[in-house]
Amino acid sequence: MSDISSLTSLESLGFTGGRDSFHAFCARIFADDTHRLLRTEAGELVVFRHGDLRAFGALPEVGALPPGVMFPGLHLLPDGAAPPPGSGIGGVISHQVFTANPPVHMPVRMTLLRQLNPKQAALLEPVAREVVRELLAAAETRPEIDFVEDIAEPLTAHFWGRLIGMTDTEMAEAIAAVRGMTAMFLIQMTREDLHLADTSTATYGRLVETAALRSLSQGAHPFVSELAADLAKVDASDDPEEAGIVPPNVGKLLAGNLVEGFHTAAVGAVNTLYALLQNPTAYADVLAAPEKLPAAIMEALRIEPPVVFLKRYILRDTDYAGVSIPKGTLVVMLWAAGNHDPSVFPDPASFRLDRDHRGITTFGGGAHICPGRHVAMMLIRLLLEEIAARRLVFSFTDAPYDWLGNHAMSQLPHMRLQVQGQHAA
Repeated sequence: MSDISSLTSLESLGFTGGRDSFHAFCARIFADDTHRLLRTEAGELVVFRHGDLRAFGALPEVGALPPGVMFPGLHLLPDGAAPPPGSGIGGVISHQVFTANPPVHMPVRMTLLRQLNPKQAALLEPVAREVVRELLAAAETRPEIDFVEDIAEPLTAHFWGRLIGMTDTEMAEAIAAVRGMTAMFLIQMTREDLHLADTSTATYGRLVETAALRSLSQGAHPFVSELAADLAKVDASDDPEEAGIVPPNVGKLLAGNLVEGFHTAAVGAVNTLYALLQNPTAYADVLAAPEKLPAAIMEALRIEPPVVFLKRYILRDTDYAGVSIPKGTLVVMLWAAGNHDPSVFPDPASFRLDRDHRGITTFGGGAHICPGRHVAMMLIRLLLEEIAARRLVFSFTDAPYDWLGNHAMSQLPHMRLQVQGQHAA
């Protein structure tokens, strides 16, 4: 049995974070079977092969990264104490289901799933379609847009904002805050990065919580009221060091768990269109046959998944693939790499509409698979349906398409596109 320190480091193989580094890493690591597991320079275990991501991620010893470990000391501060750096992030992320383990995890997760399952996602389509149509109506009058700022970011903010009762001003402020929250996913942070991420996340959390609690008191938004009723039934004690924290109100529940809804779903919409525009023949095929949209979206998100990696936490001493892994070990789950493992997805860089997407790792896996994935897929599908219905043609410009580096996400901060439509100027 070997220990983690004996493994090759992720950094020595050229991985520095972000989309471009990730794609280069996959081309290198999957060229042979030399490495089964890796480590980071900080001593974290790295899991990247498809079979290991699926098997390791399902082990009961592999849990979520608890808030007390992620933000040490934050939950022990006395009332009135000055908040330390990172408290804005911690105050929101600590209420994510992704930071919870048994016995907190499942009841809070089920509270969310009752509103985010496939049946409920279908019931939310009218709100989503209304938002999409408004945004595309404005876009089709212009010769060029930034798809990130003009479509994707307002799409998620306006969709969720309307569900929880945000005002137009609050939604506009949320868009700006979520843009600043992108700094939260940097691998190496400067003091300025941390300040931006911290203040932006705190602002986002305040906006969502305020709107949700206002809507709850008014009783005008069933999405909020039903979540609140289910949350009130959760009977579990807070344990920041392992089990996690039960959100004390529906506003904090939503703020924590809609980070991906506001931010990552928008990244997913951008990445989907980017992948389709990179494959114009397949894109034309999809626009002509909308029934192929679900497969096209899955394939686009397989090639360009928004989330490169997430971290997990070892709850009990265990071993895997001949490596001893002690309790408290942090694990980098390179979920995006599973989508590029040629043993499961042959010729992984090619876009194929007929590909079998069973086992795709875009949304993670195991007990902590993304609970909002059905809604995210619905938003992207409706967006592409309406683009096809309006006969809008988007194409790349001469502008650079620079993916963020040093990042846990595969994210374009901007995507300039030319617009051709019957109303384009």
